[in-house]
Amino acid sequence: MLKYKISSVSISIILIYLLSIFSLLSLNMVHYDQKVYSQTNTNHTFPSYVKIKGLIIHVDLAITPDQQEKGLSIKNNLSNNQGMLFPFNTPGDYSFWMKDMKFPLDIIWINSDNKIVHIEKNLQPCVFILLCPTYSPPANSNTKYVLEVNADYTTKNNINVGDKVSFNNNNSTSRKI
Repeated sequence: MLKYKISSVSISIILIYLLSIFSLLSLNMVHYDQKVYSQTNTNHTFPSYVKIKGLIIHVDLAITPDQQEKGLSIKNNLSNNQGMLFPFNTPGDYSFWMKDMKFPLDIIWINSDNKIVHIEKNLQPCVFILLCPTYSPPANSNTKYVLEVNADYTTKNNINVGDKVSFNNNNSTSRKI
């Protein structure tokens, strides 16, 4: 019996060790400049802020696949009215996860009619890649944009599914990505 207990403990320790190594290997070890993305070499104009219920949220944009993969994981925190906007060329059901994040978020899915179709609140950073859940809107939600903001932002500001979202269209203040 004692021999069996020692074996179980040894196996558990080895599994924890292997999971820790796998998690460390999967983390992106490169340190990124805190300035999010260069605004040169393209002709696309995108909003620098979104507006929900009269609240202005200044956004950094995730346009390229690399930018979308990293998202806010390159930042240590966000200001109160700051976020990241993921605009997609084709409406769909886009999934997100909290891999490599350093702080909790609310994630807001917005359809092509600029209405909120889904909100995930107070999502915590992922510690182990193997246990990192994905978050998605309901099927056929026609998501065109996803907005990430600080955790509890939607609760504190009474932002709900069905609320209308507007984007600034003033080319003089829009970011060129």
